Amino acid sequence: MRLTGVFGLVFLLVMFLAGPAISQANPDFAPIEIRLVAQKAGSGSRLVVEGSGQTLEVEPRTLLGPADFTSVGHVEWVEGKPGFNVALTPAGAQKYERISTENVGRTLAIIADGKILMAPKILDPVRAQGFLLTVNTEAEATQLAEKIRQAVNRSKTGG
Repeated sequence: MRLTGVFGLVFLLVMFLAGPAISQANPDFAPIEIRLVAQKAGSGSRLVVEGSGQTLEVEPRTLLGPADFTSVGHVEWVEGKPGFNVALTPAGAQKYERISTENVGRTLAIIADGKILMAPKILDPVRAQGFLLTVNTEAEATQLAEKIRQAVNRSKTGG
């Protein structure tokens, strides 16, 4: 079964990683969060975009965090890359739609372990219950999925 079918994917997020996804986590960021890329320099934190060496500045406010996710799927291969789905809570899906509606033309930063995994431009409002994360190796995908899964589970139990 293709992962993209699981959520009737409207918004396919694909990473462009060339290096390991998990190394030296940034303690100032949750294991998974979504922020906007800053429009003005000096207004947020500069983070490395995995695999490119490029840095982007992200706004200080977390738009979606571990509490907005309900589950993390198992690692499967999608179009030649290992990946997994992350599912949003109903409230998280509503926030995601609102964020995308209010910020058409802006760029989101999908952050895991304090690194930008991808930075898609919002072209249209997005209605989705989750999205797909892909990386270069199965080991990276397994490690990242487990780390995000643990954060999501901790947020459910209040720990």
